[in-house]
Amino acid sequence: MILIDSSAWIEYYRPDGLAEIKKAVSFAIQENTAAVNGIVKVEILVFSSNKGDYKKLLSDFASFHWLELKQDVFDLASEMGRELRRKGITIPATDLIIAACARVNNTSLIHFDNHFEKIAQFYSLQTISPLRKHKKN
Repeated sequence: MILIDSSAWIEYYRPDGLAEIKKAVSFAIQENTAAVNGIVKVEILVFSSNKGDYKKLLSDFASFHWLELKQDVFDLASEMGRELRRKGITIPATDLIIAACARVNNTSLIHFDNHFEKIAQFYSLQTISPLRKHKKN
């Protein structure tokens, strides 16, 4: 499975979204490996512009794999956030939870959000993103 972050969904649904993200998301959908969790779902649905878009997104998301956010995800997110803060890196809680969800479920993460690349510098997090091309070694 591949967890798809809201930053990737935004690019996927935008008519002028990044081709690399659109291709990765489309492939995950076609291969029936696309996964979401509650945070990603809420982040996308709250920005639907009208009831029709909301219903379409709700229908789309119902067809993807669902990754539960259980206690182990929150424990790992808390631990990562605490350790990163000690290194001077502050990551939003939602991104920590999404990254922890990917790690706990041993999935890759498609995204377009630099926070995940920062997390991946310190933790094993398999990311799929055009941002990886610009990452300093």
